[in-house]
Amino acid sequence: MENKTNSRRQFLKTATLGTAAVASGATPLFANEVMTAQVPLRKGSKLTISPDPASTIFKPLENITVSGFEKGILQVLDGNGNLLFTQEAKAPFTFYTGGALGIQTILLLNKKGELEDWASYKVDGKTEIHDKGSRYEKLLATLYWSMTGEWGATNIMRYNGKIYEFFVGWLRDHVHTMKGMKYFYPNLKSAIELYAEYQQPNGMIYDNIYLRERGKRPSYWEKRFNYGNFMEISDDGLYELKRIPVENDVEYLFLEGLYYTWKATGDTAWMKGLLDNAIKAVEYSTSNPYRWSEKYQLLKRGHTIDTWDFQSEPDLQFCGGDPMVIDKDKTKFGIMYGDNTGMAAGLSYLAEMLDVAERPEDAKRMRQLEKGIRERLNKVSWNGKFFRHHVPEDPTFDRNLGTDPESQVSLSNSYSINRGITHEQAVEIIKTYQRIRREMPKSSPGEWYTIYPPFERGYGGHNGKWDYMNGGVISITAGELAHGAFEHGYEDYGVDILQRVADLALTTNDYLHCTYRGAMPEMPQRNFTIVSLAKSANGDIRGEGAKGVPGWFDQDPKNDFRYIPTGKHSYQDIPFEVINPETNNSRACLLLSSKGDGFIEEAVVPVGKKAASIYFLHTCSKNTNVGSVTLEYADGTSVIDYIDGSKIHEWYLPEDKKGPNCLLGWWGKNDTFTNVGCMVYGYDNPNPDKKIKNIRFETLKNGSMWGVLGITLCDSPVFFMPGTVSFGIPDNWGAGAVTYALLEGLAGVKDKGISYDKVLFAPRWNAAGVTEAEATVKYESSGGYVSYKYKTDHNGINILVTGNGDTMEAEILLPRGAKTKSVTVNGKLQPFSIKQIENSAYCCFNVKAPGVKDIRINLS
Repeated sequence: MENKTNSRRQFLKTATLGTAAVASGATPLFANEVMTAQVPLRKGSKLTISPDPASTIFKPLENITVSGFEKGILQVLDGNGNLLFTQEAKAPFTFYTGGALGIQTILLLNKKGELEDWASYKVDGKTEIHDKGSRYEKLLATLYWSMTGEWGATNIMRYNGKIYEFFVGWLRDHVHTMKGMKYFYPNLKSAIELYAEYQQPNGMIYDNIYLRERGKRPSYWEKRFNYGNFMEISDDGLYELKRIPVENDVEYLFLEGLYYTWKATGDTAWMKGLLDNAIKAVEYSTSNPYRWSEKYQLLKRGHTIDTWDFQSEPDLQFCGGDPMVIDKDKTKFGIMYGDNTGMAAGLSYLAEMLDVAERPEDAKRMRQLEKGIRERLNKVSWNGKFFRHHVPEDPTFDRNLGTDPESQVSLSNSYSINRGITHEQAVEIIKTYQRIRREMPKSSPGEWYTIYPPFERGYGGHNGKWDYMNGGVISITAGELAHGAFEHGYEDYGVDILQRVADLALTTNDYLHCTYRGAMPEMPQRNFTIVSLAKSANGDIRGEGAKGVPGWFDQDPKNDFRYIPTGKHSYQDIPFEVINPETNNSRACLLLSSKGDGFIEEAVVPVGKKAASIYFLHTCSKNTNVGSVTLEYADGTSVIDYIDGSKIHEWYLPEDKKGPNCLLGWWGKNDTFTNVGCMVYGYDNPNPDKKIKNIRFETLKNGSMWGVLGITLCDSPVFFMPGTVSFGIPDNWGAGAVTYALLEGLAGVKDKGISYDKVLFAPRWNAAGVTEAEATVKYESSGGYVSYKYKTDHNGINILVTGNGDTMEAEILLPRGAKTKSVTVNGKLQPFSIKQIENSAYCCFNVKAPGVKDIRINLS
């Protein structure tokens, strides 16, 4: 769609428009007349508009009333100058706003078709949902917050003198986030321009851009990726462009990003200027020895978990010990199907863009390449139920990762549903995820795994079992799976996923994280022994203390620790006993410091027992490097543990977690502040078979103050129940996937052209049991949109819909078992057909736009 911003004809030049074309209803007087530029709001007209357009911006499908005339012929032009309707009318006359957004115009004509008067008003809207019960309205708000809460709406960077905007500094993350943010944010093009402008001569696209970690000095990344042109430094030396060598999804993501940016902005000239970059990216991916498998004639990569950027531990021997590095001669490559379904979809997008650019031979070549990749991939990776995670080029190399690779379902299966695979394949993948839901651990938040079942070994460190990429549950998979379910006849399942995602977000403060733990560990069987501090305690938890007993850190009666519950209480599932100072001569804890004032520099607590681990309930002030804890064994040996900021936190504003074994214990208030507290620190005894005679505490001579309120022994290693939230993936990426599932899937607005000039309109509210809903889906970059009001009754479905487009393919999901008797559009019978997708029936018909369409589907 070319940009319609040419100079507008002056209204007074349309002196005679003719009356012969005026008919009852809404027949255009000048069907070919397009007035395209914006005009200011009219002042001085006798026509009056209510509400007052001087103070009102109308939303689509709002009632607007025009008066100030007796009778005449009214015409309404939308923001692009398209004629919405012609109507013989008497004042006051009320109609719905619609058509292209912007400044719209009301013309008053006499019977001869001569212009008598005119007035104008502004129409604008935003992406929003209002459904009966507000469930999905609230979900959309949660998703927007989750797309913007972690990173902000956008990031701005200046590279070699030019300003670029993107959602995340990684091309991959930016493109996937754009699935949701294109409905809310206008500036989309510069991120794609950045990666096109710095494309390598061989066609390689960089992966991410960041400030160098050490200013203008070389970073560790440059040492790791100092080959293959995988790094480039900006002219000013401040920024670095990187390509993670093992990654093989970047080029197809460039194609996808270009395609969806074009559709959202409607800027065809801009798109045409980047097509050669896109073709070079394809040629790189399908020929370069780092990327292309000569054996399988498919895209290849090292053994990573799906589309991620680190290889397994057994593969490190082939890459110098760096999991992100590949060697084209040594790496044990294989086929990860997601790279190939992504490239196949990207080739389809590219062919469509080449058609628009009138480059038919290039388009034909891309489609042939797409066809070949799909055919070869199905032979290599499709097992009849889902795509196999990794098909090795060398099947003799056994990684021995503890899990049957043929059973593993990885996240790109959910992506692939939406990448042009067959309906039959999509259905089998959906059924596979439903099967996973039936068999997954009871503590799992959903079947939306990065990979299932996870690897038992080989991806250690930050990829332990059920975390991050090794069995984490991600909103990315949820969104892609829901989107695919809506489009392939599993609408009830799509709704179910959206509802469970909304419920999951509520467990984390109505914010949707991208990554959750795939399963929670079982609480270990263990026994605890509380160590009494009654004889060792020297300090009070109250600020005033007593004679010979120091008060709490600041020795201020209003700023102390007196409100911590005394007696036996559990924190992080560990029992402690905090002494009541009133029953122990004001002595409730150990207060250690080199400051004097009754604080002690050393304390010895008798134990006389064995323990596999020891837990401390403690806090500090002034400095978190407080001292040391020494376990003195009965055989005369000892072991020392130094206490620093990873094992303790200050009592003001305590954090939830400081280190892997240091979590928040109690928190509460005092008479000065509302957030004070202490931490639980767990220490694994390296000699659990030795009896501990004493535990010795020694403070550093640095002015720090250390308060120890409880000690507990345990016969098992340190264990804290992990939180439900995992890590590693930007939250906006996952929220973007769920947003497009909600808007394209449930709300049912899908762009079939550019800037919604052609629309697939398929609202599926029936599947959610929603009887009334209003929705507007808009690209902020171009103003292309669709807006509608949906309502059902016992006899049918009513829809009032408008937008800026030329045509609309309506596919309206029908209630189960309902039969369509007739369809009317603006009161006129409309031919229709019924399309069956699995067990779902859709009433299908085409609607010519622009304007407001009143649709009625009569059911029996």
